[in-house]
Amino acid sequence: MSLYIKMFSWIGRITAMLLFFLWGAFFIEHLTEWFNDAGHLPPFSVFVVQFFHLLLLIGYIAVFKWRIVGSLIIIVSAFIFFASIGAKAMLSFFAISIIPAVIFLFIFYFEKKILSTKSADNREQVKE
Repeated sequence: MSLYIKMFSWIGRITAMLLFFLWGAFFIEHLTEWFNDAGHLPPFSVFVVQFFHLLLLIGYIAVFKWRIVGSLIIIVSAFIFFASIGAKAMLSFFAISIIPAVIFLFIFYFEKKILSTKSADNREQVKE
């Protein structure tokens, strides 16, 4: 693995961890706010939206073990979550939230490209 791939892999891990703590704090704060008074729970649609928020957090953890699956979970859940809350800054929140996913998808692409280049070089050496 090249030095750049290792470096970007660590950058992806660190950003995933930081975003997990950032969005996790919002998730916990909202849940504690809603469940303080059990008699006045929010509507079911809020729970559906919070499911995608939870899925976003799961994606940040999953990306440590399964880069591609975790990245796809992050992208899909972030899009659905931020689109459903209707925030004016939805694109900004979405773009910031998918940074680790984009990093890991680029790493996957470049690792695949490096492997295909090496195998092509090996085939050329065998022919000679």
